Amino acid sequence: MNKHIKIFSLLGIVLALCSFQTVGIDLVKTKIAENIEVGLPSTFMAMSEDVLNQRYLTARKPIAAYTNDKQVVDFTVNTSNTRWQSSDLPILKDFYKASLMELYDEIEFSREEIEEINGKNYVVFEFSSIVKPDENALRAQSPIRRYTRIQYTVQGGKTLVFNFSCPQALQRAWEETAAEIMQSIIIK
Repeated sequence: MNKHIKIFSLLGIVLALCSFQTVGIDLVKTKIAENIEVGLPSTFMAMSEDVLNQRYLTARKPIAAYTNDKQVVDFTVNTSNTRWQSSDLPILKDFYKASLMELYDEIEFSREEIEEINGKNYVVFEFSSIVKPDENALRAQSPIRRYTRIQYTVQGGKTLVFNFSCPQALQRAWEETAAEIMQSIIIK
């Protein structure tokens, strides 16, 4: 009898841990642009102008940028004019993969494919990356390790880029939610 209690106790602990890992975050429908909607966690908020300027030192800022309450988990949407067509997604996939590989010191892809989501085809990449600190920096810094899920599609003469990222240490806690967010994207 004592053996059965131990087995059921262990099974209960395992089930509790598994359910903790798979508990989803409720997503709130968010209008990104006139024709784009996405479900985002209720804890996400639009990035302030200061945070946006610190994180995106480019002339072309995202059309939408959200971060969690601790400002470490981000979701952004970018757009650019393009001559790509929807039928070019296999070529676009190779082009963007090569571009991503140039951005990081180390990158490990766990997913790279074309997937249909809500009636629209997307190039989907999921990866872990490392950016090493500058060797000539005045003070020692740690490498930046990130988990990213990024999706590209072509719509009306524009490439749309949906990007979810968080510190690699938080990947297990956020990768299921990242998938749910990306699966919720609707382009009208």
